Amino acid sequence: MPRRYRKKAPESSSREERLRQMRAGAQTLRSTCPTAALVDIKLDFLADATQAHAAQSFVLYPGARAVFCYPCPDGDCDGIYDFSSEADQTLNRQRPRVAGISRCPGTRSRMGQPKATCGLSVRYTIVAKHDHAHR
Repeated sequence: MPRRYRKKAPESSSREERLRQMRAGAQTLRSTCPTAALVDIKLDFLADATQAHAAQSFVLYPGARAVFCYPCPDGDCDGIYDFSSEADQTLNRQRPRVAGISRCPGTRSRMGQPKATCGLSVRYTIVAKHDHAHR
């Protein structure tokens, strides 16, 4: 009987599994911040010489899982952007709006070269809108 070799799972599937576990274990926005009416997250990936990525936008309402982690748009990257602490600043009303630039912490292979840091930069904006009845 011939030996069958299992293919190594691509990094993207382990990344997706990590994201799925984060979402499954997270509380709803309503539970973590009862005053939050919605959270608006905008991601604008900064183009490099080889490839540009489309901007992404997410809106979380009170019934949504309060997870602020998003996969790198590069398909061969295992990175996840984590904006949890930035979102906390707006949810706790420390700042009405949080914006900045973050770099992907993941690794990826490029054109047959060994794995290297991805480093894809993203400009992010996070705004939490609160229900004024719950001050």
